Amino acid sequence: MQPLAKSIPSGVRLLAPAALAAAAVVGLVAALQPLAAIGIAAALIFAYFVFSDLAAGFAVLAFLGYLDTLPTSGALSLDKAAGLLLAVAWLAKFTTGANRRDFFSDYPLLTWALIAFFGWSVLSLVWAPQGGPALESLSRYAPNILLFPIAYTAVRTRRDLMIVLGALVFGAVLAASFGVLAPPEAGVIEEGSRATGTVGDPNELAAFLLAGLAVAAGFALGRAHSLPVRVGAAAAVPLCAAGIFLSLSRGGLIALGVMFLAAMFLAGRWRLAVTGLLLAVVVGGVFYFTQLAPLPARERITMAQGGSGRSDLWTVGLRMVKANPITGVGVGNFKAESAQYTLQPGTIERADLIFSSEPKVTHNTYLEITAELGLPGLLLFLAIIGSSLGCALKAARTWERRGDASMDALARGVLLGLVGMLAADFFISDMYTKLLWVMLALGPAMLALARSERRAPNGV
Repeated sequence: MQPLAKSIPSGVRLLAPAALAAAAVVGLVAALQPLAAIGIAAALIFAYFVFSDLAAGFAVLAFLGYLDTLPTSGALSLDKAAGLLLAVAWLAKFTTGANRRDFFSDYPLLTWALIAFFGWSVLSLVWAPQGGPALESLSRYAPNILLFPIAYTAVRTRRDLMIVLGALVFGAVLAASFGVLAPPEAGVIEEGSRATGTVGDPNELAAFLLAGLAVAAGFALGRAHSLPVRVGAAAAVPLCAAGIFLSLSRGGLIALGVMFLAAMFLAGRWRLAVTGLLLAVVVGGVFYFTQLAPLPARERITMAQGGSGRSDLWTVGLRMVKANPITGVGVGNFKAESAQYTLQPGTIERADLIFSSEPKVTHNTYLEITAELGLPGLLLFLAIIGSSLGCALKAARTWERRGDASMDALARGVLLGLVGMLAADFFISDMYTKLLWVMLALGPAMLALARSERRAPNGV
């Protein structure tokens, strides 16, 4: 009979010494740089989650999309580091053949749209005036595009989908809570005094909370979920709405209206419930802005005033499109080239937004993509969006035909959350945001999950 120590695999025998060595290193760093030690410990925990459960890692990435105000290390933010580690874990799983799904063969048209969009962006380096911003932009597009096959591998079961969507709602609740705890100042409403939550920007906060509100509503409507989950999700809906109101984002409020109008056509069996939710949110918004909001907040919502310079930025963007309708000015080069399109016939009231140490973006995702990549870039981007929305809708209808009301509600929540974010993106430049690409990547993953289930579950 072999001794017990010899029967244990060598990898397991080395686990304890490795853990002790890692703990010693973290302890030494903690004595010198406490914040760095916290970051290392968090990275080790996240690495464990990612390599042991890809869905949990993807859920953490979705949650981190709401935490843009966390400190970064140079150009490496927390969500970028998490995305890089997640990509390594996915590549390891994909190359070892542990995954039976193949995104590239199951969705060839979407795959080619993603490849063509990134390839056209790379090709624009040929005519981009400045290579630095272009390379930075490509470094942000690449990991976001990779989220599609990662999500397709990670979200394989209902449990995986619940973890990801639950993390998304939890992130929205956290962001909204910080926004409610730090409301706009009563005396004056400026960019720095509007609620930003944990996102760091009031307009982005509103866009992100739209996704959290819709997904939370999907959880609340699903009878198969436990009572605590449904109650918590129901409480998240007004909290997200309050965060949107306190952000004082005109674009966010318009997008909220667009999302509810879309729900009239896309909510399926939930049309009546969505109508009631719409009335409750509208009544709450009207009550806040007429009875509770300070006067500057009311004036900001009711008086457009050129969108705080947004109309001037749109004018510059349209000039770029008119001058370069096919090629654009090159990926990532809008800010670098905006000054060249300012000194033209026509009134620009807020030239300070362009002639400054940090020129502004267009505050319109679709216009900025068109200005940088031309009409081909915009059409490819819209093809990616349309394919993802179509997949989410097909997944919802598949579960609806099977009588699975809970999964139907969740799929429609993702669909409507995407509609809300995409509507809000008409007023912000959000094409690099992780949360947007996470939501887009969930469409094909949900459709594959719906198709893989051969029979309806017991609970509805």
